[in-house]
Amino acid sequence: MDMIEAVKDFDYQVLDAINFPGPTAYDAFWFAYSDKMTWIPFVLVILFCLFRRTNWRSALLLLAAVGLLFFLSDFVLAHFKPIFGRLRPSHDANIMNILHYVNNYHGGLYGFPSNHASNGFATATMLTLLYRRKIVAACAFLWAIGSCYSRMYLGVHFPTDILVGAIIGTCIAVVVYHLYKYVYKRLSSKWNLPPFEQQFDKGEPWPIIVVFVLTIVALLCFAVI
Repeated sequence: MDMIEAVKDFDYQVLDAINFPGPTAYDAFWFAYSDKMTWIPFVLVILFCLFRRTNWRSALLLLAAVGLLFFLSDFVLAHFKPIFGRLRPSHDANIMNILHYVNNYHGGLYGFPSNHASNGFATATMLTLLYRRKIVAACAFLWAIGSCYSRMYLGVHFPTDILVGAIIGTCIAVVVYHLYKYVYKRLSSKWNLPPFEQQFDKGEPWPIIVVFVLTIVALLCFAVI
């Protein structure tokens, strides 16, 4: 068995274990979790916490960094899917007919690499590097991992789609963070910016944590109703 066949076999076996006909509430929870619209309040609170104590010049640099992060991890990455041309499990004739689908959701044609994984891990990595707080890292990576699991449970991504997307997102965040830090320090004297290390060193960003927990609770309540 060559490497490509070994990877395919791994994907089929792992996905078959993750994608199973779960209870109705379980289906509803992960279907809602996977929806990007669900997490708009979480993202808005993250942006609020990032920008609330910055002056307009600092905010401009941070906005450019955040914009670049999502431009690379979402928009640019999406354009690579047709190039790789790897079908989603829900469109792969070798496995599509044995998968469990929620609300008849099949996703688009191509799934490699996963944008959900890239965006989630890019966000989690960036927040961790900016805040350097264990509680922030825990919430951010739990959110990202949950998003990745939901995509496999719904049968629209193979494990390697997720793995590669997560690696790419993490790498993008590291590069963008260091570029942002470099530009910030180069402009700090000219623009009279506060020290870079002090920007996010002003107490725990509790709104991020609270909204994350409340969103999970709301999803659980929605699933069981």
